[in-house]
Amino acid sequence: MSSEQEVTRMFINYVRQSLKNERINRHKVKSHRIKETLLEDWLIEEIEDPQPLEEPNLTPKEVSKLENFIENERLAMSVATLSMPDKIVLYQYYYNELTDAEIGGRCNRTSQGVNYRRQRALNRLRTVYKNL
Repeated sequence: MSSEQEVTRMFINYVRQSLKNERINRHKVKSHRIKETLLEDWLIEEIEDPQPLEEPNLTPKEVSKLENFIENERLAMSVATLSMPDKIVLYQYYYNELTDAEIGGRCNRTSQGVNYRRQRALNRLRTVYKNL
């Protein structure tokens, strides 16, 4: 039983790290675009209309195709089998690093409901991933 829990823990860490790496890659792309802007123009724009830099977020349509943003083909195929609500919860939890309560507040669900959905989605992912 403990070896199954260890495999489960390793798989969850793998999924978490994959989504985190994708988040870092998207941030690098955005920061690279910012560096391409002339510094003077950017500073003038910031002085005139200061806005905090936002991290790149996926639109709901992009979240529905979350598997397209995952480099590991086997994991991407596993994610493709999830429902849209499962993808949203996983994306918000691992990519946006929101808590269950914060996700629940956005989706009009309880934090327990979000936690249950996330755990169920991870179990589905694990099952599909093992069978591929």
